Amino acid sequence: MTSRKSVVYNNLIKYFRKDPDHRLLFSINPGRSGSQYLAELLGTAEEVTSFHEAEPPMNGSFLHMINELPYDRTAKKRRIKCNAIKKILNGLPAGQIYCETNHMFIKTFFDVVIKEFRNVDVIILRRELSHVLKSFVELGYFSSKNTAWPDWMSSPNAQTRAINCIDKDENLDQYDLCIAYLLDIEARARRFQREYPQVNTYEVCLESLCHYPDVVTFFEKLKITPTGQTREMTGRVLNSRKEAKMRYDNFSEIEYCEERIKAYIKKSMLLGIDVPEDIVSGYIITPGKQKGGSYGIS
Repeated sequence: MTSRKSVVYNNLIKYFRKDPDHRLLFSINPGRSGSQYLAELLGTAEEVTSFHEAEPPMNGSFLHMINELPYDRTAKKRRIKCNAIKKILNGLPAGQIYCETNHMFIKTFFDVVIKEFRNVDVIILRRELSHVLKSFVELGYFSSKNTAWPDWMSSPNAQTRAINCIDKDENLDQYDLCIAYLLDIEARARRFQREYPQVNTYEVCLESLCHYPDVVTFFEKLKITPTGQTREMTGRVLNSRKEAKMRYDNFSEIEYCEERIKAYIKKSMLLGIDVPEDIVSGYIITPGKQKGGSYGIS
């Protein structure tokens, strides 16, 4: 009887804590970097069931938690995401890959997911930094024009930040707040790689995912199979938010964004803040320094 109870117990633990039949694929990105496009693109693979922001998206109150408290103080409440993922996994065929490209992953649920599931891979999705900044500014992020962003974008001075900010939030303008947030997300990605060396990470630029041969190469690295839909999806413009940008009427120039990034980095260096070297030398390294405004997102 004891042996039987032990077997039942072990099976329950295996069922509720780990799922060996499914691989899970997440993305680290700051938002406005092509995460929806990535979800759609990966979803064309034979083996992938893909979501952009599966319920619960882990924004709002969960974001406020990680702004104000260390991760270990809120992990129990944030495990709700793991339970939701398990429900989805229960409905997937064996061997099917669960994919979610939600930019909240690196902010509000990466730690609980890694603790709960063992077969996790992570895509670090990057886009030319000046283009991301332009999109943030034009959508009113980190400004009073847009009232939704505080539920989605972490404070550059969050308790869980991975890099120090040059000043308190209230002392910075919209551009500096956006830049500080974007640099923190990059720093969070690097911290993730240091703290979870057992997790495979795949670094990719949005710009390269708009060329089919590069997509095929990327799929090979991920060990997933492209289909006819993959070629059709490649390079398609998604989620440009043009109407919203017109409504906010806050146009920004790429050249000015580049100037502001340089100025922020200089301030950071003077304050002894350790900005990653490749950002200092060229923001984010992209193949051929291709511009990202016309690829997949704007």
